[in-house]
Amino acid sequence: MSRICYGVMGDARGHLSRALAIARELPQHEFLFIGGSKAHILGEKGYRVKDVPILPTIIRNNRVDFAATLAHGLMGMGRMGPAFKEVRALIKDFDPHLIISDYEFVTLKVARLMGRPCVSIDNQHLLTHCRYDPPPGQRLNRYLTCALIRYLFSNASRYLVTSFHTLPPANRTLTEVFPPLIKQKLQEYQPITGDHALVYLRGNHFVRLIKQLKQSRRQFLIYGWGEKPPDGNLLFKKTSEDDFLNDLATCNYVITNGGHSLISEALYLGKPILCHPIKFFYEQFFNAYYLKQNGLGDYSLDNACRMDIIANFEAKVDQYRARIKAGNFFGNKLVAARLDELTRG
Repeated sequence: MSRICYGVMGDARGHLSRALAIARELPQHEFLFIGGSKAHILGEKGYRVKDVPILPTIIRNNRVDFAATLAHGLMGMGRMGPAFKEVRALIKDFDPHLIISDYEFVTLKVARLMGRPCVSIDNQHLLTHCRYDPPPGQRLNRYLTCALIRYLFSNASRYLVTSFHTLPPANRTLTEVFPPLIKQKLQEYQPITGDHALVYLRGNHFVRLIKQLKQSRRQFLIYGWGEKPPDGNLLFKKTSEDDFLNDLATCNYVITNGGHSLISEALYLGKPILCHPIKFFYEQFFNAYYLKQNGLGDYSLDNACRMDIIANFEAKVDQYRARIKAGNFFGNKLVAARLDELTRG
């Protein structure tokens, strides 16, 4: 049995799901998780967790607020002195065979200060460590995002990038690309092509889009807006993992922003995706753009999403499903095998 110290960004469930998927693929190893915000969820699953400050992305009015994100990050870094000392002592006492960081700043920084190797596992480094043609019209957005990733999260000794995009690494000795990590619970569902569409949009900033959906005869199951009385063909549902996964597994297609986790889960289940990226969120735009380029779905930058856009998307769902079926969107065992190998040096 090896000991693994795993820093995980806790401000989004996608990072936590990825960490939990890895831990469950490697039950023979002992895990110590380090993270903030919702990282306590891992503690509820029976794992040891050390709480530390995080550097989150601030989203306001359906767009990334770069000024607030930077200000919050600078203030957060100023308060991390005690966390650095505590994590340093924790790592020294735990003496892990492997240190991992999933977009988590403290573990990555402390490992570097201690001269210990640290493996990065995330999807964000696809933007900085792989070769691709940049999407058009996003030069400033791309520059700011990639600069932030390189400055705060790119001090690892090795990068394992998980992604539904199959892009080549810029440096194959430093970076490896794997299919997405899928949560264990989702693997228990048998996908069925139903009639309803699942809608998950972050924040109540898509009012015009919701109004457009009322013009359709299709039923839309809407998450992220809280539970409300039904409005014609619109059913607003409260947050429930079981209901969400069941609705995802049985839907016809998905409408969402552009987050890596839900797109990966939808593709794993064979579901086409129509994306509405959050403004100035370069990773989401990148995901949406290459989703279309690879024939797996489409995207719109118009929050109203006119019905002709939805109609054009629906006309191609069978083509999207065929392309999705030909892909590989399950990387759990591949990533676990690589990590198991790295624990042995």
